[in-house]
Amino acid sequence: MDKIRIGLVGCGGMGTRHLYGLQELAQTPFNNVELCAVCDIHRENAELAATEAEQLLGTCPEIFTDLEEMVQRVPDLTAVDVVTDPSVHHQVVCQALDLGMHVMVEKPMAITVQACHKMIEAAERNNRKLSVAENYRRDASARLVHHLLKTETIGVPYMALFHSLSGNNTIFITPWRHLKDKGGPIIDMGVHFTDLIRYQLGDIEEVYGDIRLIEPVRKKQESIGDNYTFYQKRFKAMASEVPATAEDNSIAMFKMENGATVNWIVGLGGHGNYGGQMILGTKGVLKSFGTRGGRAVMQLAEQAEMGHQEILTVVDGFSLEPLAEHFFPDRIATDNVDWKIIALEYYELAEAILNDRQIEVNGVEGMKDVAAVYAIFESAKAGRTVKMQEVENCQVYDYQKEIDEILEIN
Repeated sequence: MDKIRIGLVGCGGMGTRHLYGLQELAQTPFNNVELCAVCDIHRENAELAATEAEQLLGTCPEIFTDLEEMVQRVPDLTAVDVVTDPSVHHQVVCQALDLGMHVMVEKPMAITVQACHKMIEAAERNNRKLSVAENYRRDASARLVHHLLKTETIGVPYMALFHSLSGNNTIFITPWRHLKDKGGPIIDMGVHFTDLIRYQLGDIEEVYGDIRLIEPVRKKQESIGDNYTFYQKRFKAMASEVPATAEDNSIAMFKMENGATVNWIVGLGGHGNYGGQMILGTKGVLKSFGTRGGRAVMQLAEQAEMGHQEILTVVDGFSLEPLAEHFFPDRIATDNVDWKIIALEYYELAEAILNDRQIEVNGVEGMKDVAAVYAIFESAKAGRTVKMQEVENCQVYDYQKEIDEILEIN
């Protein structure tokens, strides 16, 4: 099978997880990616990733601390996978595109909508593929929900709920995720959710929302569940308390272009834990939008509730893409689902490059996901409902303007 040669740029915790995704892909007959280099401005991070890659993939990639040097020195390098701090996504991605690379970039695509546009423009002027590694929609549960909606199994959707509240004052993965000019927890997690909403229900027309910062100080947890070496080393070095400048609670109403409304409540601070998802249609209800490792639940009018496995026995015409069918033959995501979905992202990028195919979550889609979250922030700042078009076009931009000024995005 033809393969693309790729370099990993950004060798922190998420970069390490991407290596496990490459291992999952390498163990299948679909493997079309060869990791040949790793790059990080901190050489010790790149060395740690190279060691991990050699253990997982059997070969040690070359180590670099400079992106341009990596592109110049590695023969036949085709693409890079950018897994850096989101506040520099636009810098790294635009540089890579201008150096002739195709690019996959982690979510959120960029730190602001304006930064997203810079990346889209760089991809267009260089005629290169730009893929955003948005993973939730690739899960079997999200694909099944999408099929049920597309076939109008629950009729025409008219209302939906997307609620995810986690009351706490602990550091969310890394201290930078609590800083406004680094993205903040609502942006970091919210793009997963806006992508699912748009994937299942189409584009958003307008948004009314409010945001709050409830926890101005975040505290270090006693331990973390991630066993990756990088995460453990970073956790040991983490301060016991860190300041927070990014809002940690949000509430909004989305009016979709198809006329449906979505009630959004998302928070990662304060008190109280609550969650639930629901899409209501004229013939029934789906109790999930789909998520990584999730299960679809459906109840049609006057019938008993059906779980994921039962739905599969009655639904017609549902299938997954070939690699996903290989990973999830029962059409339910199990065992190392995070890594397998990353493998699906790599595979799609390589297929798009090798066969000139479209990317599912391209730059425009990634920008729309970022803009949908920031629409809540811009609505709160403006004190009114905002149209998605004016947020996507940066016409309503007061909240993000401060971030652009700090990071010199223009």
